[in-house]
Amino acid sequence: MIQAASMDQRSFRKLLSRNIGLPLGVGLLGAVAFVAVINYLLSAMQWVEHTDRVIGNANETVKLSIDMETGMRGFLITGDERFLDPYEVAKPRILGSLQSLRGMVEDNPQQVDRIDRLIALQQAWNDFGNEMITLRRSQGDYQASIGNGRGKRITDEIRKEFDGLISTEQQLRMARNEKVSSVTVTAISAFVLFIVSLSALLAYLGRRDLLALSTSYDENLQAQQRSAQRLEQQAWLRNGQTQLAQQVLGQLTLPMLGDNILRFFASYLGSVVGAVYVRDEHGRLVRVACYGLGAEEQAREQIRLDHDGLLAQAVREGRLLRLDDLPEDFYRLSSGLGSGLPRSALLMPATEDGQINGVIELGFLRPLEERDEELLERVGGNLGMSIESARYRQRLQEVLAETQQLNEELQVQQEELKTANEELEEQSRVLKESQAHLETQQAELEQTNEQLSERTDALDRKNDELGRAQLELQARADDLQRSSKYKSEFLANMSHELRTPLNSSLILAKLLAENGEGNLSEEQVKFAESIYSAGNDLLNLINDILDIAKVEAGKLEVRPETTQVERLAEGLRGMFQPLAGHKGLAFEVKVEPQVPATLFTDRQRLEQILKNLLSNAIKFTERGQVSMNVSFQAGSGIVFAVRDSGIGIAADQQQAIFGAFHQVDGTSNRRYGGTGLGLSISRDLAHLLGGQINVDSTPGQGSVFSLILPERYAAEAEDIEPQSLRPAVDALPPAPQVPVAAAAMRPAPTFADDRERAPFDTRCILVIEDEPNFARILFDLAHELGYSCLVAHGADEGFELAAQYIPDAILLDMRLPDHSGLTVLQRLKEQAGTRHIPVHIISVEDRVEAAMHMGAVGYAVKPTSREELKEVFARLEAKLTQKLKHILLVEDDDLQRESIARLIGDDDIEITAVAMAQDALALLRENIYDCMIIDLKLPDMLGNELLKRMTAEDIRSFPPVIVYTGRNLTREEEADLLKYSRSIIIKGARSPERLLDEVTLFLHKVESQLSNERQRMLKTARSRDKVFEGRKVLLVDDDVRNIFALTSALEHKGAIVEIGRNGREAIERLEQHDDIDLVLMDVMMPEMDGFEATRLIRQQARWRKLPIIAVTAKAMKDDQQRCLQAGANDYLAKPIDLDRLFSLIRVWLPQLERI
Repeated sequence: MIQAASMDQRSFRKLLSRNIGLPLGVGLLGAVAFVAVINYLLSAMQWVEHTDRVIGNANETVKLSIDMETGMRGFLITGDERFLDPYEVAKPRILGSLQSLRGMVEDNPQQVDRIDRLIALQQAWNDFGNEMITLRRSQGDYQASIGNGRGKRITDEIRKEFDGLISTEQQLRMARNEKVSSVTVTAISAFVLFIVSLSALLAYLGRRDLLALSTSYDENLQAQQRSAQRLEQQAWLRNGQTQLAQQVLGQLTLPMLGDNILRFFASYLGSVVGAVYVRDEHGRLVRVACYGLGAEEQAREQIRLDHDGLLAQAVREGRLLRLDDLPEDFYRLSSGLGSGLPRSALLMPATEDGQINGVIELGFLRPLEERDEELLERVGGNLGMSIESARYRQRLQEVLAETQQLNEELQVQQEELKTANEELEEQSRVLKESQAHLETQQAELEQTNEQLSERTDALDRKNDELGRAQLELQARADDLQRSSKYKSEFLANMSHELRTPLNSSLILAKLLAENGEGNLSEEQVKFAESIYSAGNDLLNLINDILDIAKVEAGKLEVRPETTQVERLAEGLRGMFQPLAGHKGLAFEVKVEPQVPATLFTDRQRLEQILKNLLSNAIKFTERGQVSMNVSFQAGSGIVFAVRDSGIGIAADQQQAIFGAFHQVDGTSNRRYGGTGLGLSISRDLAHLLGGQINVDSTPGQGSVFSLILPERYAAEAEDIEPQSLRPAVDALPPAPQVPVAAAAMRPAPTFADDRERAPFDTRCILVIEDEPNFARILFDLAHELGYSCLVAHGADEGFELAAQYIPDAILLDMRLPDHSGLTVLQRLKEQAGTRHIPVHIISVEDRVEAAMHMGAVGYAVKPTSREELKEVFARLEAKLTQKLKHILLVEDDDLQRESIARLIGDDDIEITAVAMAQDALALLRENIYDCMIIDLKLPDMLGNELLKRMTAEDIRSFPPVIVYTGRNLTREEEADLLKYSRSIIIKGARSPERLLDEVTLFLHKVESQLSNERQRMLKTARSRDKVFEGRKVLLVDDDVRNIFALTSALEHKGAIVEIGRNGREAIERLEQHDDIDLVLMDVMMPEMDGFEATRLIRQQARWRKLPIIAVTAKAMKDDQQRCLQAGANDYLAKPIDLDRLFSLIRVWLPQLERI
């Protein structure tokens, strides 16, 4: 059959070649002949047209000759000069026309000779005419010259020669036309005859060959039918794989997964009975689902050991087992109408990475087919992966349940801590009563001593008793002091024991809530958020208890500073107005005119008191208003009066509410929440600052809490921390979370802006400026230039306005009351919805380099004139109206250049790609670019040398630079490049996503307008923080829970983590790895604690600039000062807030880059 097919193929090819090649060849020859004929005809037609032009030019020349003769004759007859006009016009043209004719007939010597004679005759006639005209003008005897007939003879000769010229050309034209007609008829006749003959020959030969091939087509058709059956079987197999894949998708448990698998095989293969077995951690097979089994079979054991029966055999052999002609007692099928026996069965192991994790058993009433086995073999691996995924989800649920149980245990520990604290307070009260009783006895003894002074013996006796009593009193005083010390140590140790597990719980809960891999359901994410929220509540309670202990022990340090009253009030207004608005309360903060502009006190403690009073006022007020009035009382100081229209406080309760764990009544803490520690702490803090808190309240009408502070704190702190040792970011506990609904209600500026007019008809500018007067200037100038304008006086408020309204541009100040302007800029550029907004900085701080590298479009330093502000708006307008962005790409590798251009290219981006550094410099001298991408290894110059040349040479503008290189950099090279660019990308697996992220940042591209693939790439790039990417962090901690939690969080950001269990291991790790960038050092560890380890590290010169962040859970002592004195750069208290930890690491890692 193969030979016949080969012969048929050769015959078909021969037929195909002849029936296609021969007509093509004949057609090609015919086309060549046709083209030759056409070319000949075109040439002949050109000669005919040439002859016509010669005849036409000759007639024109004859006309000119006649015009000359006529004009001369009229002048001779009349003497009127006007008759000479035709003569004068034709005279210069006639000789030129004859020369033109001579050039046209230069291929015909006879005609050339005739024209030469015509030129001579015409020249002779011109001489004759000039002579006659001259005689006529001079009144000479011109008639005599005419009478001799010389002029007539010349004219007759000229006409004769012209007639001969025209006659010769006409004969040539006629001969050429006749030749063209003859050639055309001959060529057409020959071509038609040839085509007819060839067509007849092809028809004869084609019929013969087609008859010869027709016998083989039936066989080929049969072979095609067999092939179609095979393809149909393959399609059936693929369809089965697809449908099964749909059945196992989703968040399925093992029983649900097994049911879906068995239902699919029942519908697709027609199996009537089946079961799914999963291998557990003990190596046993556990049945998780069944189909079609009777009650007797279902009641059998569900666990089958590996060495038991056909299931174990399938596991051991790792292949599909087929059973035909089953015995009658194998198993029976039954239904409501009857019963029967299966005829065959299949046992298929489910594998995943070579590991068998389950077996599927199916029974059939029909004989098995090969395609049944093939389908099961194909889907075995997929089913193994699905079973493993379901087991993983089950283990994840168990971990979540364990986490919830841990949280409940923490709550029990909290209650135990509260009970122990109450017992200690009771013991302290008993000791104080004992001390008072002893003091009374001492007084009685002294009185007795005076009365019995005359009785010497009695006096001695009483003195002895008094001495013994004093010794007993001293012993009890020592007991009281030891009790207070034990209380402090107990609180400190309990803080450590509570914060250490709480730290890992909070970190892991936050990682689960972020759901970075997207594998948790919404309900699971809510569970994780609830765990995180509950842990923070527990942390706030621990902090309140420790604050009380610090105040009682006199360990709370006061750090007075000059505080602006107006700015303090503005900050509180911005913080609490959203909360009050969310509850529908009116809120007002008023500063009286007579209040001093500043006061000297501890701003942090003052804000803590006022925040507590305002929080209580809003919490206990259901309707009405809450206000804070700041006034000045001579002789007392500054008064902060917080007034509310809430539930009020009875007179007998107004002093009791300042006790610890006490509220207005026993149910208020259940109704309104809280621990009852806030007012107790606030009162003690007020006393510490030299002031006091008064309350005036009427039940049902509201309350007024007045904080009275001296204008200047009386005693300054003895130990004020040096500025150089203060951490870059204060390690304070996390701020209380604001409800989402409340956060959405943003405080209004000090004057009405345009937010009520949204959506805007014109472009919108957002001004983030804390100085109201300058903000008003920018607001008015924006209106003058035709913009809508929003105004925010704080960093958080500005970011929220930007996220809600998406303005066209932002004017940003650096010094804001709550955060730095760079923090706002970073948050804007990290969010996909706001990173495209152009941001222009206007500030008194000169932070140009940092701002521009973070994506700002411009920087203006205060003070600024009106003209400079207009230039700022003009730059923003130019950026907003710029439709085409320009990128300069400097890369010597052609493939890399093309791939980068495809990666970042778009309709509104123009990419200029060059391979040489000199070409890039030439372009920079002539053009302005929005962004520049360079490789460091260029043929004519290194990339860092190119950057130096750019700073030294006269280029039009220094664009934002992205260094995209394939080689690893040394510390020195990286530090040198950081002078010119903060975007250094090492080519690797994730480098295209990083490059796309940086380009969209500098071009201010709207991310939502990018393709889905590019949005996915950007999301992948931002899941790993570029500050952490590739950085090596040494984590020193003895608690495995903290190690696991912090390692997971840091590695998720892209950092490399090395582990040390104590201070000694930390030093060993530093000896082993010389590329560690930062150390996270726990303080309380066995063998060698964090203080000693830090001091030993700082003694080595090579590690003196290594950033060290101290971490501890013991918050009673002044740990921050001890850590800084030991050599740590910064301090963080447990439980660790991940955002604060990442912020600290971002602060200290760039310091290493500038070393």
